Amino acid sequence: MATPRPELLSPGEDEEESARGLLYEAYNELQRLAAELGGAAVPAPAVVVVGHQTDGKSALVEALMGFQFNHVGGGTKTRRPIALHLRFNPRCHSPNCRLLAGSGEGDAEDDAGAADRAMPLADIQAYIEAENKRLENDPSQFSAKEIIIRIEYKHCPNLTIIDTPGLILAAPGRKNRVLQSQACAVEALVHAKIQHKETIILCLEDCSDWSNATTRRVVMQ
Repeated sequence: MATPRPELLSPGEDEEESARGLLYEAYNELQRLAAELGGAAVPAPAVVVVGHQTDGKSALVEALMGFQFNHVGGGTKTRRPIALHLRFNPRCHSPNCRLLAGSGEGDAEDDAGAADRAMPLADIQAYIEAENKRLENDPSQFSAKEIIIRIEYKHCPNLTIIDTPGLILAAPGRKNRVLQSQACAVEALVHAKIQHKETIILCLEDCSDWSNATTRRVVMQ
């Protein structure tokens, strides 16, 4: 098998990469010392991404991560919150992904086979797509149970990102009762995810008039 050629960086990029690596290694050392001394782990910041359907939440999350993990595009693509526990690892030249226990909601035997082991990125993507399709045919349409994924990568910061299902803007009227019910369910799900004081709320709004910023209204509550 041919040995992959190393990436060539300019002097400025090389210095930036080295400085970022030192910062992340210092954080990892802090975590190790906390564990040795019997103290609580140093919490990594948790960013909860909130926005309406088709506002581009998943695309923004992938831009922050540096690679695609979910299918993006029009329509409802996220029906369960996706918790991404990112960890800097300079030895991982490609994303090392692990689906953690408790992610699955289907058959317990299937969950046991998928959880707590390293999985190729393509298998993670297939699992998320299968869950979205399953919920699309489920009466509830959405689930508050997180899909939990741990990712180690040399371009990842030590950070937790939670991508939430898109808020739904349902039209008034009795004929839209089903969509109105789904909108209430998703809003309650999002409220539960952003109510913790330690979380950072990243509010994504696609509008030309800030007086009609409906996502910001939900977050301000």
